[in-house]
Amino acid sequence: MNILLKNVVVLDKNSEWNTKKVDVHISNGKILNIGDFPEPENTKIYDLEGAHVSPGWFDIGTRLTDPGYESIDDMNSLANSAIKGGFTGLAVFPNTEPSNDNKSIVQTIINKSKEMAVDLYPVAAISKGCKGTEMSEMMDLHAHGAIAFSDGKIPVAHPGVLSRALRYTSILPTPVINHPEDNNISENGIINEGEMSVYLGMKGRPVLAEYIMLVRDISLCEYNDAHIISHMISASDSVKLVREAKKKKLKINATVSYHNLVASENVLKEFDSMHKVLPPLRTKSDINSLISGLKDCTIDAIVSNHYPLDVEDKKKAFFDTKFGALGLESMFVVLNYHLSSKLDLELIIEKISNSPREILGLPLVTIKQGESANLTIFTSEGISTFTEQDIKSKSKNSPFIGDKIKGKVLGTINKGKVNWN
Repeated sequence: MNILLKNVVVLDKNSEWNTKKVDVHISNGKILNIGDFPEPENTKIYDLEGAHVSPGWFDIGTRLTDPGYESIDDMNSLANSAIKGGFTGLAVFPNTEPSNDNKSIVQTIINKSKEMAVDLYPVAAISKGCKGTEMSEMMDLHAHGAIAFSDGKIPVAHPGVLSRALRYTSILPTPVINHPEDNNISENGIINEGEMSVYLGMKGRPVLAEYIMLVRDISLCEYNDAHIISHMISASDSVKLVREAKKKKLKINATVSYHNLVASENVLKEFDSMHKVLPPLRTKSDINSLISGLKDCTIDAIVSNHYPLDVEDKKKAFFDTKFGALGLESMFVVLNYHLSSKLDLELIIEKISNSPREILGLPLVTIKQGESANLTIFTSEGISTFTEQDIKSKSKNSPFIGDKIKGKVLGTINKGKVNWN
């Protein structure tokens, strides 16, 4: 590989070239030169006037369905989804079949993804089978490559289990990731509890369920002096709790699903099951609080909440359909369409590239001479429509098919591989 990216604007706050239009020469996976210089010989030239280049985007909590559910997605189709969406790295959750609760599965994920253009980082289970009772062998899992611990989409209900997990990780450079929701309060709620649940006659999932578990998680974080990532907070009260915890210098970070930034519960008036996600879509007031939380760094990262499902699981009656939606392919272009007037492009890119790496304790990616090329190339202007052809997953459960989007992911560069969309 020997290529020249001409006339690209760098978006990387850690680079001396941030916000500058430059040429970038890449050879054998390394950035050889940046700036304004004579065109090197025997180089493939791409004139990308109007495009940006940033550190490769990174997602936390992506659903991995391999092993166990390869008909829904496998590692290769997941990588294709990631590339289409601009991602070069994914921290994948342990809710496979069997669960990623032993070193052999950790090693399988690492080994199978070595030759892929997308880095897969295994998040191992806190408990065996992600059942929230018996602890996994966390030290052994970490020694074999687990970068964090979580029961994934299943909140850890037992406070003793979570406390012990935090105690173990307090001596490791790895965080615990927990989605704060007390299912004893949410029970079988379908959508956000409030005016819309009353209007539609559906049982609601109250904000209280998120609030109570988040209070518990923050208390356990402080008690064990350990690092926790509160994954996908969705409500105003949660933003306030995390903000206060950070003021106390606790080791806490927070993420938000982009679904909860671009759509409110109002989109459910037509019973569109594609928008049936967890955490549930909340109110416009909650969205405004989440945006404020991103601006003041209360919320550290935006995640795709990528959850492929068999399309038949989304064709049932709204009450019976499963929770979950695709996210990788559409995240940036949907975010950019809905939030470009509310969030600076630089901030959006930071929240989907290096900030996720930073809170996981992974090395940051920098656009700098001599560094490995781990890059996303994209445009931020131009209105188009998201179509089913934009989806590279085996699944098609996206709520944004037919919706307007802004910008385009042109391609990614990682591990010496160039992938153009």
